[in-house]
Amino acid sequence: MGGEFLARQYALYLAEHRHPGNRATHFVGIPMIVVSVPLAWALGDWLLLGVAQAIGWSLQLLGHRLEGNRPAFLRNPVSFLMGPLMVGVEIAGVVGLRPAFTRRAQTQLNSE
Repeated sequence: MGGEFLARQYALYLAEHRHPGNRATHFVGIPMIVVSVPLAWALGDWLLLGVAQAIGWSLQLLGHRLEGNRPAFLRNPVSFLMGPLMVGVEIAGVVGLRPAFTRRAQTQLNSE
């Protein structure tokens, strides 16, 4: 059941992130948002945190402007976790790793 839920949520997320420009802004912005928190904590540099967060979130909004939709997590809070997952899955794919749920998600996405 958990795998199907994850595949369905991932397919929904991918459906709202089809535009190459949106995906590109997410591939820069999401790591910036995620990495800035522990980095700023370790360095004690809260200015770094603020700047990185502002740029990262601005990139997300720009991407959704290009896509012509609102950020998915505004309608579905689970999507908040799908962004970092999407980036991780894409990076894993570059080295040949494809989790099973991504194949199911792609099948669901293609059947729409």
